[in-house]
Amino acid sequence: MNQTAEIYAAVVTGFEKVAAKEISGKLPVKNCYSGRGNVRFSLDLQNVKSTLELRSVDNLYVVFYENAIERLTEMEKEKALEMIQNQISFCNWKLAIDAYQLTRGEEMNGGSERVVEQMRQFMNEGKYSEATEGSPKFRVTCKRCGEKEIHKFSSMDAASKFGAVINNCFGWKCSVKDFDIEVVLRIEKDYMTVMMALNKESLFKRNICSYGPTTMRSTICHCMLQLANIKPGEIVVDAMCGGGSIPIEGALCWKNSVFLGGDNHEMAMERCKQNWTTLSSSTVSNCDFFTWDATSLPFCDSSVDSIVTDLPFGKKIGCKTDNRLLYPILLGEWKRVIRKGGRLVVMTHDKRSLESSILKDRSSWHTKASHVVNMGGLLCLCLCLINTKTD
Repeated sequence: MNQTAEIYAAVVTGFEKVAAKEISGKLPVKNCYSGRGNVRFSLDLQNVKSTLELRSVDNLYVVFYENAIERLTEMEKEKALEMIQNQISFCNWKLAIDAYQLTRGEEMNGGSERVVEQMRQFMNEGKYSEATEGSPKFRVTCKRCGEKEIHKFSSMDAASKFGAVINNCFGWKCSVKDFDIEVVLRIEKDYMTVMMALNKESLFKRNICSYGPTTMRSTICHCMLQLANIKPGEIVVDAMCGGGSIPIEGALCWKNSVFLGGDNHEMAMERCKQNWTTLSSSTVSNCDFFTWDATSLPFCDSSVDSIVTDLPFGKKIGCKTDNRLLYPILLGEWKRVIRKGGRLVVMTHDKRSLESSILKDRSSWHTKASHVVNMGGLLCLCLCLINTKTD
């Protein structure tokens, strides 16, 4: 019988359901459900490495302990930290190390069997394990959710104490920055979850080597592209592409569609071409970039299937006063080039300007999906609009 692993996928808040749809569609998962900023699901341990192929997920963790610590919120600091430390013996370290080894493609010193034996000796004999040359480096991170004031301890206190007992038990070497293993404690009121990171680097750190002032995470780009429901053979445009994050992500994931990006800034075009050249091979030709004015695109009427773009927020670039004038002009031009039934997916922090611009031509756009997305602390609006093509 195959062993099952429960996976905690951290995603951009607001795009949980979009990420869950990708996960359910790509992987043989069970019990897939979303929470705030995460999607959780179960799958056979042997398939755990395939989770790294997900495009809408920022980080992946295997859950190897989850339980309530009765009255944790009422305990004094030292007692609460002692209870947190004591949970180490209930953690399924074998599952965690097996999942870690499968995703990283490398075996730890002694593998999961050694970890199980070290835990047995620690609990039964009080034996501490010494660090050796082959011992991995680790760190513990604690994330407390909800009202943090209800605990008498800090997140750093919990991470430090749990890390100390890991060091004593396994002989792993503590390193906050240069680490091989990351153990994450997630504490919400009396409930404690222990997880181990499966990816070495955040999955949104892909595609881009040349960054601009408003470069978008590739995971956010993928979620926006998913909303566009792209079909083979379709033409997808990013009218204000900046560093090219959206067209590049699209071209890599929807290889049978064509992606075109454009901007009116020379430096943006240089970044686009540098990013695409670094990633693409000479045989890949479904993406290209052009210098253009987003209010006067070089396309015939009804010649584009989708436009997917992030509008100027009026924060780092432009201002909200300009947006009130700019957004209606953009929507009018994009209505012209998108075919009837085509999709427009837009993201902005300037929700008021976008909504008022749509209201001015409400008969031309039908809202198919609406998401409030957390982008670096800014609550942004992402809309998927269907062009109903009325004059």
